[in-house]
Amino acid sequence: MKFRPVKKLWQKDIVKIGTLLFFVLLLAALLFVNFEKDIKSLFEAVYFAIVTVGTVGYGDITPKTVPGRIVTIFLIFSGMILISSFTATMSSILISKKLKEGQGVSKIKGKNFVILCGWNWKAESLISSLISSGIKDIILINDSDPSQMNAVIEKFSDANVKFVKGDFADINILEKAGIGNSKGVIIIPDNSMASSQGADEKTVFATMTIKSISEKIKVHVQLLRNETVPYIQRAKADNYFISDNTVPFFLTSAIVNPGISDVMKMMMSFEEGSAMSTVEIPKDFIGKTFSDLALHFRSKSGAILIALVQIQDVLEMKNINSKDTSSIDAFIKRKFEEAGRLIKDLDKVKILLNPEDSYTIKKFELAVLLTNNRKSKAGV
Repeated sequence: MKFRPVKKLWQKDIVKIGTLLFFVLLLAALLFVNFEKDIKSLFEAVYFAIVTVGTVGYGDITPKTVPGRIVTIFLIFSGMILISSFTATMSSILISKKLKEGQGVSKIKGKNFVILCGWNWKAESLISSLISSGIKDIILINDSDPSQMNAVIEKFSDANVKFVKGDFADINILEKAGIGNSKGVIIIPDNSMASSQGADEKTVFATMTIKSISEKIKVHVQLLRNETVPYIQRAKADNYFISDNTVPFFLTSAIVNPGISDVMKMMMSFEEGSAMSTVEIPKDFIGKTFSDLALHFRSKSGAILIALVQIQDVLEMKNINSKDTSSIDAFIKRKFEEAGRLIKDLDKVKILLNPEDSYTIKKFELAVLLTNNRKSKAGV
């Protein structure tokens, strides 16, 4: 059992060739020390052996004896063979690794990446949004054609996007993608499913599988049907959004309040001039008023304070997912998540939208700001 890692390592051709090359160089060096009087140390002998194998000599050291010359001839030919084999094997390993990555079958290594499960026509815009928000390490898991995913990876070459081909509800595929080291998982309806019901069922099953690996993994999903909500809640998804739920709001606003829908769309885009972000409230402002805090952010960074997020673990507040939650609350909640501030349990937070100026800032609250993307966030 103790030697199993060594045995496994020895099975690799690159290790065998490297070891053989090492012993050939060492043997030649010892023979040079024995036969050549001009070579006065083992270091000089090793140097001469390496130079002979790598460059067929610089001429600064030359063998004077017949045995020394025979060793040199042997070293030149054996070195050519071993170096060529080593180089060919290394190239083969690198090419094989690249091909596996292109086919989506290589195991992912690393930490703090976001995994995107599923694929549909909105997936590329989601990747673009993640990159714009500062998330550069993204793993794609789906059953799409590798050539299509390679084109996507090439399109977003400024980020570190990788692909794992397979069923994202399969525990083996998820582990191959290194899900235990991920920052979070996003599941979108997969276009390989024939119906919306089938897509939602797969989303629920995938969520259950991920949570069975570790409940600490944050899972955020997109659903197609309202009927799936109870099941995704039982699967313990950290966050869920239902497709097209915002459509009535945008269409109505376009008629009743012209311009509002355009403003909302700008706020929802990381690529526009302004976007939402969440920041911790400075300790000095605990116990002060909402107007004091708003003035602080406005004067220091030009940001507008529009809401507060209260953590229900400490403050007994209503559930944000309750039926009487307004559409703007849900919107801010989503922007809160997109900004990268992941709450341990979104069922235990409440959003206070534009409270009274006299409202007293409490502990365990976060500020929701409308910031200017063109300005540095360092001063917020």
